[in-house]
Amino acid sequence: MNDQHFPPSSAPDLLLRPHPSRHEGPRGYLLRLAEANCMTLNDLGQAGIHFDPDCLSRHQLLPDPALDPHLHAHVARVALLAESKGRVWNMHHARFCPQCLAEDPTWQASWEIYFLDVCPKHGVWMVDQCGSCGQPLKWKRDSLLRCQCGSDLREETSGPAPDNLRRLAAILEDKLLHWPEGEAPAPLSHLDADQTQRLIRFLGTHMDPMANPRPLKLRNSGRLEGSWPVSTLAAEIIFRWPEGFHQALNQLQANSSGEKKGLRDTFQHAYTYLYKGFKEAGFSDVRKAFEEWITVHWKGGVAGRNRRLPEMIQKNAQWIPGTVAAHELGISLKQLRRLITEGNVEWEEFLSTAGRKFLMVRRDQLVQIQEQLSGEITMEKAMEMLGLGKVRMQRLLTLLFPSARRIWDKEHLPWRIPRGEVEALLEVVTDLPVLTIAEEHQVSLGYVLKFWHWTGDEILALVEAVKAGTLKPQAFQDGARGITRWIFDIAQLRALQQRLNSGRSNWVSIPEMARILGVKQQVAYWLTHHGFVHAERLGCLKNLGSRVSREELERFQQNHVLGKEIAEILGCSSKKMSLMLAEQGIYPLRGEGPTPCRMLIYTRDSEVQRFLVQVTGSDPREFRLVGFLGSAVNIQ
Repeated sequence: MNDQHFPPSSAPDLLLRPHPSRHEGPRGYLLRLAEANCMTLNDLGQAGIHFDPDCLSRHQLLPDPALDPHLHAHVARVALLAESKGRVWNMHHARFCPQCLAEDPTWQASWEIYFLDVCPKHGVWMVDQCGSCGQPLKWKRDSLLRCQCGSDLREETSGPAPDNLRRLAAILEDKLLHWPEGEAPAPLSHLDADQTQRLIRFLGTHMDPMANPRPLKLRNSGRLEGSWPVSTLAAEIIFRWPEGFHQALNQLQANSSGEKKGLRDTFQHAYTYLYKGFKEAGFSDVRKAFEEWITVHWKGGVAGRNRRLPEMIQKNAQWIPGTVAAHELGISLKQLRRLITEGNVEWEEFLSTAGRKFLMVRRDQLVQIQEQLSGEITMEKAMEMLGLGKVRMQRLLTLLFPSARRIWDKEHLPWRIPRGEVEALLEVVTDLPVLTIAEEHQVSLGYVLKFWHWTGDEILALVEAVKAGTLKPQAFQDGARGITRWIFDIAQLRALQQRLNSGRSNWVSIPEMARILGVKQQVAYWLTHHGFVHAERLGCLKNLGSRVSREELERFQQNHVLGKEIAEILGCSSKKMSLMLAEQGIYPLRGEGPTPCRMLIYTRDSEVQRFLVQVTGSDPREFRLVGFLGSAVNIQ
């Protein structure tokens, strides 16, 4: 610094010449020096005394460099920083730690910089307002240790501050004084004091969703009330790096959800400042964390003309336009939207200012979609592989392939059939001779389907018998495809059909049972699954279906009663009826699993009869259950 000073003969005659300490700040030391000599800061300035090693040495305010080289280095470093990086210093507002000031009556250098809001030693908030007069503490006061109102600053009190903010203040102080630093988080490890302050201001303002359009224009940043929200948010982000930074970016992106915006529109000046304001190599960790977030989380797409972001980010970005994803999958955009509605793809849709819709999907999920698409085939492809016609395939589809599903689970949309199940069926029979013309005692399955008019249950029983090995094809029909080329002995097929038709009048299917009882099919299947109605499989064939004997159905009707019938007798809702019975310790049927029955069904016993007599006062024989073929069963 240039020193405009008096010649030695005209140097100010100072009464006392206290030396600065190794951690003292420039304004704090000059105020202490002025107070010791009954002067003001303005008087010292007019006398040409300022915080500079040459000036202080000339006025005998520093010892010989050989006696205390560390003090000279501190003064030189702080003086250079004050001259070259004036934005580091809080020149308009004074703050301090009461506990530190009581222990050592000097004003520390770290108290004079921005964003040191917590005492690194004691972990309490800094104080910048007098507790007696309530006024902000000013530099233009008469005493270092007293407010302009005269109250002793060492008597002030302060509360505990967040630990992350204390850790951040300690790092900032170490960087200012060039003290040995502990383990600093990644974004601070290569930054000096000025750069650390800039990062704090950036993170504490731009990462705030409620920040104003130009957050770096921070008002009253020298006052604690203006700086602590900024430093607190920055500390929480820094000490959770990079997750905290990514979470803040996610929140900013979520605020613009539903709108098609680029990086500049979404992050305002934050995006520009990352590359224009943080050009130094020390900020590489910050830019790297931002680019990692862009690659994984940015849903707006990266334009090829973007020259700021590395080319690899554009190639590896996880969120890509729907049109690009559909092209890579080899499907239409309409099919991609169907997959999205099935919950197979994470997606985001934006609306531009012009009203156009932009679909974005995750690139890393395309592999799963591709595997799913390759693992499922359409009904048309299954028809081609099996050699079945459309009408027959529609009737047999759910019987042959129970796991087949409709896209969107909507009745009018196409079917998806697991390719593995179709191929497994085709591989049941192999290594058979191929016949151009079947023998007189033989017939192909294609002929059966065309001319014998077998029902779906009969065809299914035939296929399941082949899978179980109880019925074996004898050859393949030349020129036929899939299962229609199977050739069987006619006598074996007639015997199978006869076995299926025998005794049918004594049995009912599960859907027929539901119709007879007047319940939904889900309830009927629940009753058989939990053993309340005994059901037998057709033969021993897997997935062939089950049947219930009429005797078993009549037994169930005689021993059970529907809750809706009880509710009708009581003249109340089913819910109220169930509550009334529960108060008497009477509960509906309950299975062993977590899935309850969809209807209220009770065991018809003396407890139910006694309850009806008590509540209605009528003859319980009047209470009836709609039973088999519409007949009525009385409670006796």
